[in-house]
Amino acid sequence: MVILSIILLVAVQVLGQTQRTWKRGVARVEQFREARMAYESITQNVRQAILNTYQAYQYNNGETPTIPQSKTQLPTKYIRQSELQFVTGQAQTLLPGTSAAMLVTHAMFFQARLGLSERDGYEGLNRLLCGRGYFIMHGSDDAFRPPHVTTTRSRFRLWEYRPPAEENTVYAVKPGQWFNKAATNVISSGETIDEPADTRPIAENIVALIISPQVTSDDAAYKKTKPWWIAPNYSYDSTKLVNTTSDSPQGTQHMLPPRVVVTLVAIDEASARNLADRNEEAMPELVPKGAFTNRDDLQTDLKTLEAKLRSEQLNYRVFSSTINMRNSKWGLLR
Repeated sequence: MVILSIILLVAVQVLGQTQRTWKRGVARVEQFREARMAYESITQNVRQAILNTYQAYQYNNGETPTIPQSKTQLPTKYIRQSELQFVTGQAQTLLPGTSAAMLVTHAMFFQARLGLSERDGYEGLNRLLCGRGYFIMHGSDDAFRPPHVTTTRSRFRLWEYRPPAEENTVYAVKPGQWFNKAATNVISSGETIDEPADTRPIAENIVALIISPQVTSDDAAYKKTKPWWIAPNYSYDSTKLVNTTSDSPQGTQHMLPPRVVVTLVAIDEASARNLADRNEEAMPELVPKGAFTNRDDLQTDLKTLEAKLRSEQLNYRVFSSTINMRNSKWGLLR
């Protein structure tokens, strides 16, 4: 009986510990479910980014090199050309304005065949070209909080810019202007079905979004450099004439990066609630100043951010993966 009692006591303790571990695991999965779903949405959509690059005659070196300046002007050579844009960089730089102070870390904007339309009967046109973008902005939930909830919740939120195909102005404006209202044309209390906002939050408690365009390992090894040499400061704009060489006079202009490394840092709701209480609804300073501006310092910046989150006693999780861009026409720059 004594031996049996000891065995039963040990078994109960083991079962209790197993049950507590299982509950903590389930709770952790539930806490970050929204962040994980948002992360999967980003990776799925950015993989479909497209530029539709083509070869065109070059007539001049101005803003419209493919358009002759006179009837007698002759073309000089072929160049890569595209009216679409893929751009990443600091959110406050890409989206200047009154909301810039509430933006943190990086932003990304691109075009993809995502088939979003505001017209009835066009649901089957799932290959329509649409703009898409992602960034983090801190703010309250006054615009979309249910009427019966009276308490304001200020949080870091991951926002998705998703205008329908009918509002895709990328062909009508200069590069960088088709998404310049992404941080201001957000969901509001006066929104109607006929005039919905183009930008909506898709996840709460996302405190950092890091976007790093890179080349393949083979290309980096051939050039004897690092995979992120095309965006050493995380900034990549497919319309810019940069990274030029004698073998590649256009550099990376009008080219999609072969890979994009996306890193997302999320905290749970309990941590976010405590953080908001300590900061009296003001935006907490979690990301150190100057962090995530130099790709060489990524690991150091991440460790510094994690140390800050631990010092604030916040429960967090880091999501990161490398996305192979299926529409990238990249070749080894030899």
